[in-house]
Amino acid sequence: MSQELTFTTASLFNATISSVSDAIYFDIQTPEWEPHLMTVRRLDPRAGTYELTACVRNQADKQVAVSMYGGEFEPEEQWVKKVGATIPGMGSRGQFDDGEGNMFTWSVGNGNLELCSTNEGVKTKRAIATFYQHKQYFMVGMISQHTCLEIDNPVTESPDTIILSLLTIERKRRAGKLACFAFYP
Repeated sequence: MSQELTFTTASLFNATISSVSDAIYFDIQTPEWEPHLMTVRRLDPRAGTYELTACVRNQADKQVAVSMYGGEFEPEEQWVKKVGATIPGMGSRGQFDDGEGNMFTWSVGNGNLELCSTNEGVKTKRAIATFYQHKQYFMVGMISQHTCLEIDNPVTESPDTIILSLLTIERKRRAGKLACFAFYP
């Protein structure tokens, strides 16, 4: 069983990501007056308040940096590491640690961006999260499928790092800095 998180827009810089029941609800904002700072906030459904989950700083004269839960900014390359492939044409993957010692890898599979666990004890390499981009009728006009992230239920306990790693990988891909995901539509 999985849970589908829907993006309100195709933009990653100003969007809302939520489940159908709003049990998981993220607000992503890049204000006009601070175009270099993207904030990710999570709604606490019990208290009805937003908690700062992450910040991504993208200044022209500095490296892109990531901060989780109001901590220190660290370079994006240290947070999501690029794992290269030795076979030409196969591309590379983005690997990150969720802070609890679990390793995950984003890679392209079945035409979509998929997240797999790379821990030593994991026997199957099936996707635990899949990112589906929006689709339009005849490539223009109305959207036939909204952008969504499908996550397995055991992982939905802490989707914060998954959301931030997805935003990081997609930002790089859309900026053209990840040739490894070039064949990903």
